[in-house]
Amino acid sequence: MALALLSGLCAGLPWALVRFIGWPLPDHLPTMAELGEVLTASPSTSLLLDVLACGAWLLWAAFILELAGCVRDLVLAAGRPDFARRGSPFRRTAAVLITAVVVSFISRSAVAAPGGSSSALSSVSSSVTAPSASDGLAEDVEMVRRPCDGVHDSLYRIAQRRLGDGDRWPEIWRLNTMSTQPGGRRLTSPSLIHPGDQIQLPPTTRPVQPKPPQLQPPPAKPATVAPPSPIALPAAAPRSSSSWEPEVYVGLGLAGAISAALLVARGRQRAGYRPGSGQRDDLSVSPVVYQLHLAHQHAQADFDEADVAGVDSEGDAAEPGAAPELGGPADETAAELALDLAETHGLGLIGPGSHAAARALLLTAMTSARDPEVMAPAADLRGLLGVPDHVADLPSCVHLVDDLAAALTLIASQSPVIGARRILLASAPAGEPDRNRLQHALADSRASTSVLLLGQWHPGVTAYVDSTGAITATSPGPGEPLRGRRAFTLPESATHELFALFDAAHGLPDDDHLKPAAESAHGLEIAGLPAPDRAEAIPEPAPVPTVESQHDAVTPLVLSVFGQPTLSWRPDVASPDHTVEVTGSLSRRLWELLIYLALHPEGVPRAAIIDSLWANRPARDPAAVLRTVLSRLRSTVDNATSPDLGDLVVAEHGRYRLEPAVVEVDYWVFAGALARRRTTTDDQQRAAAYAAIVASYGGELAAGVEAEWITALREGVRRDALDAVAALARARVQSDPESTLELLESARDFDPHNELLYRDIMRLEHNLGRHDAIARTLRLLEARLAEIDETPTSATIEFAERLRELHAGMAVPKA
Repeated sequence: MALALLSGLCAGLPWALVRFIGWPLPDHLPTMAELGEVLTASPSTSLLLDVLACGAWLLWAAFILELAGCVRDLVLAAGRPDFARRGSPFRRTAAVLITAVVVSFISRSAVAAPGGSSSALSSVSSSVTAPSASDGLAEDVEMVRRPCDGVHDSLYRIAQRRLGDGDRWPEIWRLNTMSTQPGGRRLTSPSLIHPGDQIQLPPTTRPVQPKPPQLQPPPAKPATVAPPSPIALPAAAPRSSSSWEPEVYVGLGLAGAISAALLVARGRQRAGYRPGSGQRDDLSVSPVVYQLHLAHQHAQADFDEADVAGVDSEGDAAEPGAAPELGGPADETAAELALDLAETHGLGLIGPGSHAAARALLLTAMTSARDPEVMAPAADLRGLLGVPDHVADLPSCVHLVDDLAAALTLIASQSPVIGARRILLASAPAGEPDRNRLQHALADSRASTSVLLLGQWHPGVTAYVDSTGAITATSPGPGEPLRGRRAFTLPESATHELFALFDAAHGLPDDDHLKPAAESAHGLEIAGLPAPDRAEAIPEPAPVPTVESQHDAVTPLVLSVFGQPTLSWRPDVASPDHTVEVTGSLSRRLWELLIYLALHPEGVPRAAIIDSLWANRPARDPAAVLRTVLSRLRSTVDNATSPDLGDLVVAEHGRYRLEPAVVEVDYWVFAGALARRRTTTDDQQRAAAYAAIVASYGGELAAGVEAEWITALREGVRRDALDAVAALARARVQSDPESTLELLESARDFDPHNELLYRDIMRLEHNLGRHDAIARTLRLLEARLAEIDETPTSATIEFAERLRELHAGMAVPKA
């Protein structure tokens, strides 16, 4: 077949041109008049065929020249082909055809003469078809190369060199396990290969030209024993998110701990809000914290595969890799083993990736214990964190000492605490006394101490971590299972940010903002400041139709976004009390879009929807994704209810919104009351607006929906409700303390961890003579704060004690 094709190109093409077209050029030199006539006349069929024929002759001539050059190279190369000249398409075509011809000839003659000229034929074949390293084409056998400049060959380098992908080294190892090498030696370890070893390669996924059978060439030089070659594992693929650092590689356990710490830190920060202050600040979240929180959510979420597959089928799916990847179960197990070894034997880390691995292990150990305690020499911690002068902003559980001897003295002086985890981070001891003391501390069964050392630790376990995070070598013994695994790694900047989050979640609280303020004229702390209006009050405009005012008519759908979101359908609008819940019909993606539109009743542009909902899942065509999801939302709602509902989502002037005539949303009542409070200038109407805000607030906004776009909005709505409570309490406390107490008890559900509310409740209970209720309120506060690993401040406990003493007739001066 190849011979026929080559013959056709060399002889058949010119024969066809001469036979069917003839000589395409004129038989005489044309004059200027003839040239002008041809150029001004309309192109004829014969002229077009002549031009094409000229082009075909030129291509044929170029192919013949390249074919001749390829044959010349085969003759002159003598087994040393020059790959640098194999760049022309014609030359590659000629090489493929000649190779196919030679291979077919060899395959027919190999049976008659198996040993005659195999070496010469192999040289000819390799000179034509041997691929370069950049082609990624596989050979049957690869010989392990000799060390060059201290760099030894390895299975990873062989896979990268011959298969084009170093990640395929396990396939090579599976093919060569226990294979016999020259000299009778067998391959027993992937990290122990020698120059001259013959490594069988798996086939590539790309088609290759047939090759003649090759005899294994003997080694050119006697094989020499080389040191064990480290297993080079691939680096983690860089994440597509711009804020996700490629050096961050951690496990699901650490990501879950960071996610939990973020929730605790946010809870602690929000618990200190003073109702009525109007502050809208929230906990700032660094990119690495947000990405780990997002990765944990993606790992735990149960996505609707049918919904995602439907979007993928139209080419609108999110780009792969947009969400950061976490370490696999094998690497997670290796990290747990490393911490166990650090606790029982001590773990020394060496190599270019040792500091990054030590930072990740330190954070993993700190987040896996309830009460961790870290001891480290200041100089060692500065080197680990990359801080040149001093170490600041450390978690309260990190204790700095002068040197390793001081750290060991501190450990010996402490009594072990059940459930606590002590972590020693230091450079490997250089002197014999410190080494003996460290071994004694590890052998002490009364105290459990995890020892992470920067340097070689001969009495215990030492692991070599390369720049990619791979553990390429370990000391013999219990650390051998770590060999070949990928260590978790953290860069210096990410470690600083995670330390700050850890301190915000578990550090000592700042009680200054929680100290009881001087009682105002109204007798309440939350009523001490007037409720701020974030917009200047303007005269009330003439009534115009709004989203809230259109709720007079009964709608077929009812959407509740306060608390757990629900969607209900009224089969008969004449019976509005009869509803059928259709919440389960919507997938997670559809729910997120529906809630987002519900929280923007006046409409939102398409770009804002895409940026908010799919910021971390960028799509190739965002507009098509939105159209697909809207179409699926419409069809899903129609299938779950009735196709006669009408359009649930409408688009007007480039803004998407829910149709008020189709759906009723509880948040719109809250938003309408909030708008009236901001615009009215009448005190009675303002008080009525405050009451409507409190009455319409139904708890946490979209509880259970975890998305970054809703975090600030959810907290802002909660604080709007608390500000309304403070304003109403300020207006009612003198005239109606009973209803004020009920108001504060209802507000306690809005913010169950706010000590200011509990203190005002206790103050009103004391004023109303309900002294027994003060102790119950304090116990409730203790239970609620325990949910975020907190306890009441000393100021609150002393305040409750003072109220009880006042009731018993033992008055004490006010704090």
